[in-house]
Parts: sequence; C-alpha cells; structure tokens
Amino acid sequence: MTQTDPFGNEPGTPSSPTTATGMQFSADTLKQAGMGTKVALVGAVLTFFGAFLPWGKVSVPSLGVSQTASGTDGGDGTITILFAIAVGALCVVQLMKGYNKGMAIGAIVCASITALVGVMNYFDVKDVNGEFGGFDGVKVSVGLGLYLTILAAFAMVAGSVLHLKEHGSDSSAAA
Repeated sequence: MTQTDPFGNEPGTPSSPTTATGMQFSADTLKQAGMGTKVALVGAVLTFFGAFLPWGKVSVPSLGVSQTASGTDGGDGTITILFAIAVGALCVVQLMKGYNKGMAIGAIVCASITALVGVMNYFDVKDVNGEFGGFDGVKVSVGLGLYLTILAAFAMVAGSVLHLKEHGSDSSAAA
C-alpha cells in the first residue's frame, strides 16, 4: 500500500512535491488550509510589505519640505518583518507537517508582539505631532505603511487564534 499525505497525494508526485526534509507542499495544501491559517498568512505577507512603506511623514509646507520614514528606516520595521516571517513560517510548517499546538501558540505570541510594536509606533508618531505639530507650520502624520502594519498584525493575531480554536486541543489534526 502506497503512503499518501493527508490530501491523498503520493509523496514525490508533481502535485505534492517532497522537500529535502520530506515535507510536502502544494497548492492543494493551501486550498485545504483552515480560515485561521489563511488569515494569518495574508496578515504575515501584508505586515512584511507594510514595513517598507512610509510609517510617518514630517512636512513644513511653508518651506516646501517634507520627509517620510518607512518602518525599515528604524529598528522597529525590521522587528515586524522578522515576526511576520516567523508567523508565516510557523503556518507553512504546520500546513506541511500537521497541526502543533506549541507552534500555534508561538504564532499568536509573534503576531501579538508585532501588533504591539505597530501600536507603540503609532502613538510615538502621534506624540511627535503633539510636540511639534503646528510649530512653525510643521505637520507630522502617520503613514500608510504603519496603518497597514498594525491592521495586518491584528489579522495575524486573529488568524492565529482562529487556527488554534479550529483545532482545539487536538495535537495531531492537519492544519
């Protein structure tokens, strides 16, 4: 009897490629993933890209000067990138190897830290606006990238929690 993966594919077939570690991944794997995993993965991708977009903007219209800063201009964007990659990797490993409660909790922790970093940066930008906003026409505003990072990080949290709830205490169910 031939051994198959949870979706009925034989190891090594084109629809179920086997990696060097014996793990299998295919488009069908993503199709079969639960809603929580899909939401967490989308959140991870959006968080990753959000770090490269503007997180804040300072402008002095009277001088015609403005400057934006992305998340990667400081250390916090790098932190969100690393945690987004970690959440994405934890989701993919679970898709390939099966549900693991420890990995699911790890994804929740990484996603929560990412959301916290984003929210803290939001308030930092708002504090700078309070200190300098209006001073000689200086305007400080939150950028699109920071909003995207925060929303996507909360999507990672929600998706990771939903993933955990979808599997409950079952430590052997497929992702």
